[in-house]
Amino acid sequence: MRHLLYTTLLIASSSLQIKAQDNTPLVPAWALGHIIWEDSINTEQGAQRLHNEYASHGIPVDGIIVDSPWSESYNDFNWDRQRYPHAEQMIKHFDQQGVKVILWLTGCVNTVCKDTPHQKAANYDEAVRLHYGINNNTPSKWWKGEGLQIDFTNPKARDWWYTQLDKVFIEGVYGFKVDQGETYFGDTVSTSRGKMTNRDFRRYYYGAMSYYVRARKSEGITISRPYSHQGGIHSTPEEMIVGWCGDFGGDWKGLKLQIDNIYRSAQAGYGAVGCEVAGFMGAKAGREDFIRYAQFGCMTACMINGGENGAFSSHLPWYHGDDVSNIYRNCVTLHNQLRPYLFSALVEAHLHGGSLLRNTSLEEESHLLGNDIFTKAITSADGVASFRLPDDGEWVDYFTGEVFHGGTQVNKVYPLDRFPLFIRKGAIIPMDIDGGKVFMVYPHGKTTRKYHMPLSEGTAYQECTVTFNEADGQLEMECEKPFDYEVMIKK
Repeated sequence: MRHLLYTTLLIASSSLQIKAQDNTPLVPAWALGHIIWEDSINTEQGAQRLHNEYASHGIPVDGIIVDSPWSESYNDFNWDRQRYPHAEQMIKHFDQQGVKVILWLTGCVNTVCKDTPHQKAANYDEAVRLHYGINNNTPSKWWKGEGLQIDFTNPKARDWWYTQLDKVFIEGVYGFKVDQGETYFGDTVSTSRGKMTNRDFRRYYYGAMSYYVRARKSEGITISRPYSHQGGIHSTPEEMIVGWCGDFGGDWKGLKLQIDNIYRSAQAGYGAVGCEVAGFMGAKAGREDFIRYAQFGCMTACMINGGENGAFSSHLPWYHGDDVSNIYRNCVTLHNQLRPYLFSALVEAHLHGGSLLRNTSLEEESHLLGNDIFTKAITSADGVASFRLPDDGEWVDYFTGEVFHGGTQVNKVYPLDRFPLFIRKGAIIPMDIDGGKVFMVYPHGKTTRKYHMPLSEGTAYQECTVTFNEADGQLEMECEKPFDYEVMIKK
């Protein structure tokens, strides 16, 4: 059995000896799924309604983000009981259904708040008294009001912050959506380590959050920005567990910009970058751009769906019709079936560097998912896709079974329920289908693949070597721990 390996992290506090790896963190298997949220009414009733509607349409949900505002003030970590009167019971209810709760936050403690019942946070005066803010405790205005940015370079300030997080990091809560607030405190900031650029300071903020979660829960995650058009680099590849690139529109323009940000993040070495289907703000997704958003999203690390631009309308697949709901369900299902394959590719990134998304082409808006799956985004209303397949090997159209030589130029119009998706001949794809392990084989002589197979919803895994011989139809597997599996051969 393999577990997360660590090397010493210099910024670890005395009370919490957190350690970090040289490359990207391991990603819990559950987080490579479908995460939903809403930023419209932001209430307990809204969260439950959202999940219930997905469930009633047969669309699986792995996690739900409770976005702002949920606390009495920013960021005091006291539940707003008007919005969430039974927060703990809500979290327990979601946990019983296999849905992990993720809480939004920033690193700011406010004295003036935009949309919460209290202006000054209950912990604000203490933070000031203990001199735990950057810029000599000077408050600044940011997009949720005015407050202090906690100085995460200060070990005592980090320890204090962790005691604040402990109030809400209860059973059923699996992490935090770590949003930006620090960018509003100046291009250069004063810290316990002296003056530094805002970009250098961000590492301490995102790092402290990532290490807090991983030290307390092996299935825990943070969701943070990698590269974003809203401020460049935020968390570094070593600190980002799951990435989302920022705020986009739900139209074609928003989709293209998000693809650009995701690909730039992958090229910079970020491992598990996901797509926020239908964007967050601005233009709402129409029927066709919503579908193409979902198809691209299911070929990234994580499908995230939620925003303020139509949280209970255009963000919901069934809003666009039963056929769109079916297409979206198929996208989520395919994405979740590929979870063992995605997990293994991200273990490779953890051990050796790199990203789940490989050979990214900003020009053609195409990428490899791991080594054996190729896809191309459709970013226009006519369904036309023009792209060149990878040079090496032969490629099988996932939907039709048609075989193409490597390097073939493809020009094709795709109906709404199809998109460019190709599997390399010789691939042996580990999948999770209806709760069972399946190896999907695309025969090509005798081929061997090595995988890091997940052992749970968390980060534990074992090494497996799988060989298929087309001549006799035999599959051989060597694993550290035996398990039941089925074989499906694509002909």
